[in-house]
Amino acid sequence: MTITGQPATSLLESILDAGSARQDIGIAVLKKAQDAEKQQGEAMVNLLEQAGQPQSDQRLDVLA
Repeated sequence: MTITGQPATSLLESILDAGSARQDIGIAVLKKAQDAEKQQGEAMVNLLEQAGQPQSDQRLDVLA
């Protein structure tokens, strides 16, 4: 029976790869969340702009 240091290296590499994969997944989820927040913000701005538009052509000119 021959024992080599290869399995220990493979174990360390797999642990590091798993940590890297988790980090990559976390970054991807964060980017998706940021995209969703940006879309919601743009939708809110559009909604506010539509709400601020007058319904008729009648306007009141006022000087402050």
